[in-house]
Amino acid sequence: MKVNKLIIYTFLAAMFISCESELDVDPRQREDASITLSTESGITNILTGTYAIAATGDLYGGRVQVSADLLGQTGSTTTTDLRWRGTFVPFRQMYTKTMLVDNGFAQNIWARSYEIINASNIVIENINKVADPAKQTRMIAEANFLKSLAYFDLVRFFAKPYEAGKTNSQLGVVIRDKAIYDYNKDYSKERSSVEEVYALVIAGLNKAYTDLPASNSFYANKYAAKALLARVYLQMQNYPAARDAANDVIANSGARLMATYKEAFNHEVNQAEDIFAIQITNQTGTNDMITFFASGLNGGRGGDVEIRGTYLNKFDDVNDERRNFNYINSVNGRRLTSKYTSQFGDVPIIRLAEMYLIRAEANLQAGTTVGDTPLNDINRLRTRAKATLFSTVTLANIFRERELELGMEGFRIHDIKRTKGSISSSLPWDSDLLVFPIPQREKDVNGLITQNPGY
Repeated sequence: MKVNKLIIYTFLAAMFISCESELDVDPRQREDASITLSTESGITNILTGTYAIAATGDLYGGRVQVSADLLGQTGSTTTTDLRWRGTFVPFRQMYTKTMLVDNGFAQNIWARSYEIINASNIVIENINKVADPAKQTRMIAEANFLKSLAYFDLVRFFAKPYEAGKTNSQLGVVIRDKAIYDYNKDYSKERSSVEEVYALVIAGLNKAYTDLPASNSFYANKYAAKALLARVYLQMQNYPAARDAANDVIANSGARLMATYKEAFNHEVNQAEDIFAIQITNQTGTNDMITFFASGLNGGRGGDVEIRGTYLNKFDDVNDERRNFNYINSVNGRRLTSKYTSQFGDVPIIRLAEMYLIRAEANLQAGTTVGDTPLNDINRLRTRAKATLFSTVTLANIFRERELELGMEGFRIHDIKRTKGSISSSLPWDSDLLVFPIPQREKDVNGLITQNPGY
C-alpha cells in the first residue's frame, strides 16, 4: 500500500500519541485538529495517516514481525533457529525471555496500535464530512480493517492465547470503541476478555469484507480482509471458517503465486502474490525488516538476526530453494535471509502462500477437501521451491511447511501458541514469559488496567 504523509502532523501529535504527551499540546495544535475534523479532506487525510502509522517501523514496517520471531526462539546459541546478534536491549529481552515492563519496543507496539484504533474511530465517527456515500462506505470499511489488524496483534502479544472452548477467559486488551479527542479526561478502563477482542476483530473484518471493493489500489481490499479473517480463524482453531476464508481468497481474489520463491520478495510495488503489503519509499514508511535482517551493503545493520544451522536442518531437501534463500555477510560471516535485501522493497503482510497453508491445515483438521486436497496445496508450494514432493501429508508436515515457507515473516511465536507447542522444555506455549507486559506507561495513566502475570 502506497501511503502519502498528508496527515497534519500537529494533528497526529494532538490526537494519537501517548496520554502524557497529549497534555502538552498547545492551543494552535488543538485548532489544527478542529479544522481537520471539519472537512472531507481532513477526514480523508486521517485515514491516509492511519495507514502511515501502520507502516512505521514500530508496527508493520518491521518490529511486529521481528518481535514475533525473536519471542519464538530459545535464546540458546546451539538450539535456536534465529540468533539475535544486535545491541537493542528490547529485542534482546524478547529473545532471552527477560522482558521488563518498560520494554520500549513492546511499549511502542501498544501505543502505535492504539493510535491506529483511535484514528480509525475518528474516521468512522466523522464520516458525515465525506459527501459521496460510496466513499463513506469504503472509508469506514478500511478503518474497520486497520483497527481489526491492530486489535488482533495486540491480543496475540499482550494476552494469553485464545483457547477454543475454554470458558474461564483470560484478560485480553482494552477495547476502545469510541474515539478519544480530549486527553485531559480520565479514560481508565480494564481489559476486555480474549474472546471479546476476537469477536470484535471478526465483526470488523466481516464488515470490511462486505463493504470493501475487490480492488482498492495499494490499500486494503475485500480479500485482504478475508485473508486476515482466515489467519484469525486459524489462530482460534476454527478450522471450517479458516478453510472457507482462505479458499475464498485463493479462488476469487485473482492473486497467484509468483513463479519462483525469490520473486515473492524485494519488489517495490504489489505483485501477484501480495494480498496485503506495505510498500516503502524514500518518503513513506520504515522498512525495519531491512534494518534488522540485512547486511550493511543492503541497507541494514549487518545482520542483527542471524540464521542458524538449526533452521537449515529443518529442510528435508537440500535443493529446496527456500533453504538456500540466504547469503553470508562478508563483513562478519553471518548467514542472513535474502527475503529482505531491498531497502525500498515492500514489507509483505499477507501472501497468497499463507492462504494455501491455511487451507491445507484447516482441511486436514476438518477432514475435508474444500478447494483442493491438503496434499496438493502443500505440494504446490514445494513444487515452486523445487523441493521433493510428498506422497502423503500429515499435520506435522504442514506445521513444518509453515516454518519453511513463512520463516522470518513474523509467524513463529503465534504458531507455537496456537498449536500448543513449546520454545523449550521450560517454556511451553502458555508460559507467562511468552506474553508481553502491559507497558508501564499505560499502567501509569490507566488506573484500572491489570498487569499480566509475572510482571
